[in-house]
Amino acid sequence: MKIRVIHDFYDKENNLKLRSVGDTLTVSKDRAEYLVRMKIAEVIDSKGGDPKSPIEAQG
Repeated sequence: MKIRVIHDFYDKENNLKLRSVGDTLTVSKDRAEYLVRMKIAEVIDSKGGDPKSPIEAQG
């Protein structure tokens, strides 16, 4: 899944690299769900599903 960072954070899974607002990343579904839940990212491409709520639509 592709996500866009909406709040700066240090990426624990990538040697604490600073992820700045506006950065786009490709991550697993689980990681995307976690980052969205933490309110530091938003899904921008989920390969199908409902574009308004892509995480919930994938079930």
